[in-house]
Amino acid sequence: MTNHDVSHAEVVANLTDVFVRTLRALGKAGQPVQASEFGGKAWWVLREEFEREAERVNGVMHFLARLEDDEKTSD
Repeated sequence: MTNHDVSHAEVVANLTDVFVRTLRALGKAGQPVQASEFGGKAWWVLREEFEREAERVNGVMHFLARLEDDEKTSD
């Protein structure tokens, strides 16, 4: 498969998958606030043209918010 065989939408979907996994890992590594900031920026970029991917990022941001809450209650 060459790069010409992959659509723009497929590239965005695959990059979103990697990005979501990275955000989750960053959050679990103790950086949920930083991961949420990255997620918010990505959601804003994706929200109009790539709604499904924006919803995936939104979902991981909810996951990260729970990590933030857990971090606050453990202090």
